[in-house]
Amino acid sequence: MAETGEQQVLEGRRGDGYLIVVQDNSARQLTIDSVNDAAAAQLDYEPEALQGRKLEVVLGSRTATIIDEDLEYDDDAPDMADVLARQRELRLRTRSGEEVIVPTTINRVMAEDRNPRFQLIIPNVREGLVKEQWRGLLTTSLEGQMELDAVTGLPSRATAEAYLRSVSRYMAEGQFEAAFAVLRLDRFEKSKARYGAAAVNQLLQHVANCCRATFRAEDVICVLGPNKLGLLLVDISRESVRLVLNRLRWNIRTHTLEFGGKADFSNTVCIAFDMLTPENAEQLLGTAEQAVDALEEDARNTLIERGH
Repeated sequence: MAETGEQQVLEGRRGDGYLIVVQDNSARQLTIDSVNDAAAAQLDYEPEALQGRKLEVVLGSRTATIIDEDLEYDDDAPDMADVLARQRELRLRTRSGEEVIVPTTINRVMAEDRNPRFQLIIPNVREGLVKEQWRGLLTTSLEGQMELDAVTGLPSRATAEAYLRSVSRYMAEGQFEAAFAVLRLDRFEKSKARYGAAAVNQLLQHVANCCRATFRAEDVICVLGPNKLGLLLVDISRESVRLVLNRLRWNIRTHTLEFGGKADFSNTVCIAFDMLTPENAEQLLGTAEQAVDALEEDARNTLIERGH
């Protein structure tokens, strides 16, 4: 099938794969007309093994059910693009039968006959599977090293140090990036003197809850001291870390709590972060902690970015 210029651009972008699918209304079926090498490899097939096959061969059960129930093979009825465009993601099935959920772009392309044709663009599913497998192994490894702090119930400082070493070992093989940050409560000594150490622990717990609401489930929050948290963010770029931590600072500042006799007590924090590497894994906690310790006691709501 001759390709348009737009198809060529999409095929080469980030190693994405594509399938050209024909909707044959008379035969009431969807057929794979062509597939590029990237998509075939992602689904663990040779390209020629998919050409001419029914699309259902590579569809997960949920997506196949949606098509079966909603697609009407009629020239005037909603076509495949209309039906699948209502889904935020699709389920695809590899040759081994493993189902993966992927965000998919669907484009109508020029038809060679009366049958409508569509281009399904899929990201690098195989690369995503490999990354998920490594993340699963990493999660299992971290769970075996967890030690909880007796006061806060959060993972301890020793756990944070062990996690940094473990994550750095997995990074190269899992092909992901990670970052570590140290968060310091602002005005800690003043609050401690006024309200007491036990009361200030409530502030640390409040900030930890704000972190949980901001981060993903796989990110780790550890306690480093009465006024500090260690934040380990996995599979994330430097730019995304910056955005996430700035959003966290804003969330903490605006999320008030009942504390010290005030119904709307507002707290702020200072944060220092750097990207984790195998070379800095042993020193990263200490250097990030030194960065926030170097700030004046009255410094408030500050983000320090190291190593850039």
